[in-house]
Amino acid sequence: MKIGIDACTWVNRRGYGRFTRGLVHAMVDACPQHEFTLVVDGTMARDASFPARAHVHVVPTSERQATAASANGSRRPSDLLRMGRAIGALDVDVFLFPTSFSYVPVFGRTPVVTVFHDATAEMHPTLIFPRAVPRWLWTIKSQVARRQSTCIVTVSENARIQIARVFGMPASEIEVVSEGADPIFQPHDEKHEKRHDESAAVRAQYGLPADRSLLLYVGGVSPHKNIDGLLRAVVALPVATLPWHLVIVGDVADDTFLTCYEELQAQVRELGLGGRVSFTGFVPDAQLAALYRASTLLVLPSFSEGFGLPVLEAMACGLPVAVSDRFSLPEIVGTAGVLFDPTSAPAITQSLARVLGDAELRAAMRAKGLKRADEYSWRRGAERMVHLLERVAAPSGAVA
Repeated sequence: MKIGIDACTWVNRRGYGRFTRGLVHAMVDACPQHEFTLVVDGTMARDASFPARAHVHVVPTSERQATAASANGSRRPSDLLRMGRAIGALDVDVFLFPTSFSYVPVFGRTPVVTVFHDATAEMHPTLIFPRAVPRWLWTIKSQVARRQSTCIVTVSENARIQIARVFGMPASEIEVVSEGADPIFQPHDEKHEKRHDESAAVRAQYGLPADRSLLLYVGGVSPHKNIDGLLRAVVALPVATLPWHLVIVGDVADDTFLTCYEELQAQVRELGLGGRVSFTGFVPDAQLAALYRASTLLVLPSFSEGFGLPVLEAMACGLPVAVSDRFSLPEIVGTAGVLFDPTSAPAITQSLARVLGDAELRAAMRAKGLKRADEYSWRRGAERMVHLLERVAAPSGAVA
């Protein structure tokens, strides 16, 4: 089978990019019987490194498509037309958009499969798009993608429910392909003599204190992530009995999504947290894995998540997790983590204090988290996705 894949989000530093890279690498590795063609714009072709066995089809555009599709941008009609025609002209049996974020209407009869990661933009539109025009364009794009797609895919059971409700369609018509943690996210070998050295090195690299427990947030620095609620919660944490330092990991320089970085910096100053909170900016995976292993607790207070990949990565590294009790996060964490109401700063504070103050609880969470993370893998997701693509490309085009 010949499979075409949109790879215009390949270098995206958020979950869209991670999903595309992780899934495509696993699909190419797991399915040597199939041919893969990755469609990219010219800028992406220069900046990215793709699987050796995949063909790369470059479509000239006036700008990088992932940037043009950002929270404050829009792609030019000429670029949309050029991409859509190029995809429609490919000699492939089926075409996959790993995210609706970079979807374009496809001209031709090639069956299309589109991944909608969540319905956050529909449920919290003003937290995703600051202006009305991008919100309107996103709505149109989503509706067109839904109608053109032979099969709609998402990344969790909860996201399936979100999307079904927003689109007014049966949840049974939406397929689920879950995510996985990349192999670099592994726990410390308990016998590893350099464990302390790694922790000291990564703390020094990002200017983090050596004598405090690290509370780690990883993800976008966007309003719907509820980092402001996390700041209101940590200000009430005792310092003398539970020495802590909050580390916020997220791209603040090149993110194409709506950011609230400046507002958060102002909030840190207003709350008097200047010596207790660090913004690292984007952190490469090797250093991120080291940060997971050096930290005491991962905190994800989001109002909405389609999956919540940092939670899986943290558990794979043996880091306990405390997360919002909303949407997909309870599904991904299972019984391995602590849940809290993200709208209640006292509830977040109580959860953090509980985990920070109980070493036995953390040890139990670590053991459960490692087992939970083992239940997910890019290989399983890739095999499921290829199965769906095979069924869509079949003459009947039916997907159960």
